This record gives sequence, C-alpha cells and structure tokens, in this order.
Amino acid sequence: MKTLLSTTALLLTLGFSGAALANSDWYGKEGQDMNPSTMEGAICKLPKHDAAQFRDTMKEARENNKNLQEQIGDLHGELHAILTAPTFDEGAFLAKRKELQQLHDQMETNMTEAFASAVANLTQDERVTLTRAMHHEHDKHHHMHQHAKSETPTQPKPHIADTDPNAAKQ
Repeated sequence: MKTLLSTTALLLTLGFSGAALANSDWYGKEGQDMNPSTMEGAICKLPKHDAAQFRDTMKEARENNKNLQEQIGDLHGELHAILTAPTFDEGAFLAKRKELQQLHDQMETNMTEAFASAVANLTQDERVTLTRAMHHEHDKHHHMHQHAKSETPTQPKPHIADTDPNAAKQ
C-alpha cells in the first residue's frame, strides 16, 4: 500500500510538472525551471514589436499543444485507474507511462521549435539581450529560492556573456 501511494504521488508530481511546463512561457530543456514571470522578465527587454512577435509565436505553440494536453489528461485518468485497480498491472502501467512521456517530449519539442523560430527573428544584439536577461531572471529566481532555504544564500555565478565582451561575438 505504501508503495502504491508513493507511486501515485510520484506520478502526480511528474504529471503536474509536465503540465506546468507545457503551459509555461519557457521553451527549452535548459531552462525548464523558469516560470512564466521569469521568462516575461526577459522578453520585456526586447523592443516592443519583437517582444509582441515573440509572445505571439509562443502563444501559438501553446495553442497547438492543447490537443496533446487533452491526451495527457486522458492518460492521467488511465494511469489513476491502473494504480487504483484491485490488481496492479505493471505492464499496463509502464506502457501508459511511456505514452505519457512521449506526449511530454512532443510538447517540449513543439515549444523548443517555436522558441527557435521566435529567436530566429531577432538580431544578434537582441538575442544577446534576451540571453542575458534570461540568465539574470533565472539567477534571480534561484537566488530567491536559495535565500528562502538558507540564511546565507550564495551569490549567482556570472555568465560568460556578462564577463567576457567577446563571448557574444563568437
């Protein structure tokens, strides 16, 4: 019973984090822990027209992922049924879990491709500005969480683009 509850908790955690990613405004594996306000903090550093175009591209990708989100919701229901059945079917659980992972992977791919498309419309200077702002917002977000966990937070490490003036030109 304890294993079933632990598995259920893990499944729900994985599912909710995947849904949060699918609905968030961060579009790539490296920054999955960025929340929407963090990404918006970076996007707003772009010129208004480019920021609006960037947001529109990502909004369209989220809209295109809605069908996948519905499929994920259905799979969560199926997984719940498997986990709470009188007899646990490990094969069915693993197969559904694999399907769920594939849907999450497809959503991530869609968002990453949309991010690449949105960034492709920016100049090099705008990409540098966006990258610096993303790192800054990301570090600020982590710094706040570290501060909440510890009375002696660590300072964020500087990024190459912030310390090496030639880094952006490479």
